Amino acid sequence: MATIFIGSSAAAKSQARAIATHFARPGLKFLPWWDAFTAGRTLLKDLDHVRGRVDAALLVFSPESTTRIRNNRHAIPNLNVLFELGYFYGHFGEKRVAMVRYGEYYLPSDLGGYIHIWGSRSFRRGAAVPVGKRTEREFERWVAAL
Repeated sequence: MATIFIGSSAAAKSQARAIATHFARPGLKFLPWWDAFTAGRTLLKDLDHVRGRVDAALLVFSPESTTRIRNNRHAIPNLNVLFELGYFYGHFGEKRVAMVRYGEYYLPSDLGGYIHIWGSRSFRRGAAVPVGKRTEREFERWVAAL
């Protein structure tokens, strides 16, 4: 049985839930952040606790806030989710960590080498867009390689 941690921002929780529901099956389960994290404990302590309970990590990236980069305004993903990507990448390595992308936002070019699963250009805060065929193919390819 493989267990995958699924992380997202609070704004993308519905999307993360839709992904976990869509792909859950015998032999594959998800540990979502809202079941894994404990109020009052630091993110790093929670991640240290979670990493021993999962085999891989899937992080849902979506536009969270805006910032200025080189005098241009850009949407950016949640910084905690970005931190989680780095944390799990450092623990598991490149093959067992993936990001699934929903919406339009800026990512530094340094993140181009990570495993990207295409979600959708659409993103609705607090809602979910359907999991598409491309997302299914890319997710299944990633899981098969775990």
